[in-house]
Amino acid sequence: DLKVEFEFLGKKELTKKGAGAFLAVVQGDHHERAGIAHLVYHGTKKGKKKVAIVGKGLCYDTGGYNIKVGSGMNGMHHDMTGSAIALSLFQALVELKVDYEVHAYLALAENLITFDAYRPNDVVVASNGISIEVDNTDAEGRMCLSDTLAIASEEKPDLIIDFATLTGSVIRSID
Repeated sequence: DLKVEFEFLGKKELTKKGAGAFLAVVQGDHHERAGIAHLVYHGTKKGKKKVAIVGKGLCYDTGGYNIKVGSGMNGMHHDMTGSAIALSLFQALVELKVDYEVHAYLALAENLITFDAYRPNDVVVASNGISIEVDNTDAEGRMCLSDTLAIASEEKPDLIIDFATLTGSVIRSID
């Protein structure tokens, strides 16, 4: 009913884009369900301003090999709140029939622990060509968002709004 365009950038499409940071996080997911959902609303005045909304959507975060300890994993299904907010804002802007173009990018993944999962000291290259040495696999949000923000930037938006729950940093900063 919202008359928006939708595309899903799965592992195949992200590999073509060189999204090594995002792909590192999801390489332990053998179900091929991770990717970036991209929604577009063209606005009522085509060709005017463009806004990109980006959301972190970690549907579950174990911490990877830097596993969350104690009750640290409890509630990690909420690590997708950034994408939920981004999608809600996108829907509200579409329903308000704003006169500018709106793009939503939802970084959807899980940070799992498997034999194939990424590890500390792995070096990956993000889609913008920047090399990243993994220090902590529980920084998966930054990894996924680095590629998602780079891909969102390709549309040359006038404004990017990023929503993310960066839980570990918040907790460490107030302890």
